Amino acid sequence: MKTRKVLFLILLLAIIALMVIVGGKMFPKYAGRLIGFGLFLFVDIVSWRIFRQYSSSCRQLLKSILNTTYWLPISLFIVFLAASSFLPVQSWSGFFRIYLPGSMVVLFLWKFLLILFLLLGELSALPVNAWRIFNAGKRKRKQAWTRFHIFISMGLLTGSITALLIFSGFFFWVYDFKVHTIEIKVKDLPDDLDCLRIVQLSDIHLGSWLSEKPFLRAVDLVNAQRPDVILFTGDMVNFVTPEAYPFESALRKMKAPLGEFAILGNHDYGDYVQWKTKAEHDQNNADLEKFYMKLGWKLLKNDHSLIYKGNDSLVILGVENWSANKMWGRKGDLKKAIAGAEKVKTKILMSHDPTHWDKEVLPDYPGILLTLSGHTHAMQLGWEIGKCRWSPSVWLFPRWGGLYEVKRQGIEQYLNVNRGLGHLGFPGRVGIRPEITLIILKKG
Repeated sequence: MKTRKVLFLILLLAIIALMVIVGGKMFPKYAGRLIGFGLFLFVDIVSWRIFRQYSSSCRQLLKSILNTTYWLPISLFIVFLAASSFLPVQSWSGFFRIYLPGSMVVLFLWKFLLILFLLLGELSALPVNAWRIFNAGKRKRKQAWTRFHIFISMGLLTGSITALLIFSGFFFWVYDFKVHTIEIKVKDLPDDLDCLRIVQLSDIHLGSWLSEKPFLRAVDLVNAQRPDVILFTGDMVNFVTPEAYPFESALRKMKAPLGEFAILGNHDYGDYVQWKTKAEHDQNNADLEKFYMKLGWKLLKNDHSLIYKGNDSLVILGVENWSANKMWGRKGDLKKAIAGAEKVKTKILMSHDPTHWDKEVLPDYPGILLTLSGHTHAMQLGWEIGKCRWSPSVWLFPRWGGLYEVKRQGIEQYLNVNRGLGHLGFPGRVGIRPEITLIILKKG
């Protein structure tokens, strides 16, 4: 019996390792995360024995539902990997490309909460079991073990409520756009720049939109803000450039008299798919640059552009993606971007990842008034009620959404983290609405 158990565990570990390796090859940027995912799968499968005892005490119909649902997340993951190995995800129809991974995210969250409560139940039972085993006779020690199944019931309830809430976000809030208006008072702001209106967009992720119709509503909202300039802070697509092509006409409708500027986000480099050749990868990236040219948007890659309003000017700096976490890349070169623009008084930087602000901008570039970032999406989940605000993205990004200000030695610097217009991972929003930011610079 012990030999069979050891062989089963070895086989189980081999299967999980194979899934992690295959997944890592198809999605190289996520390879590191898949190791942790593999550990979770191991705990998941080992926990089945405890859950089966719980479900066996239920009526037959409920037992079947519970057992089927328990295995649903990993079953969908296997189907996803198998399908991806035959046909790349970016080639799938929009519905399956968006909603299959999104459903997996929600179901694995449900499973995570269930297993968390299951393990809490096991830990809670340890003192009771130790006491019973210690006081039981030799013949009764095998029967002395008990489990607190109430924790599994709590896990099922908590996980199900959470999953239903997030699933509701697929339908009710995903296109419920919100305009965040921010006024920034700037000492010695040049007169003609007073009341300059900047619209910031970020993380559109066009590969996650099923149709142009909701996107056109966002475009109308952008134009309704009467922006002087439009600044887009990266992640136009999810995986590949062709995701953007169906939205060309809608994007062209966004106009500002002083121009439209953009930078690249981590998803814009095509690093999240497996390419047959480097030439294909390079072509994908070149095609995105050509797409920006067709739109008439100026793409800044470690570069800057002066814009004029009346007799005054400001400089827009744009860096390639730079993150404190090397997993997301460090292509940005701020020194190169600012070269030749050091003497311009009003500087605005576009940098996709907000961690760049703390790691490089604040310590080394006090002359940059405002940095605009995105990337976090505020994890598309959380709450913002007055000053009470929270999102799980705070675990990865201390500055995850909204305006941040630092004052040092009489110098004020600002960071605005846009919560994203699109979505990625799960096609929904709960408590964190898709954002259009209107920033108004005021003299004062």
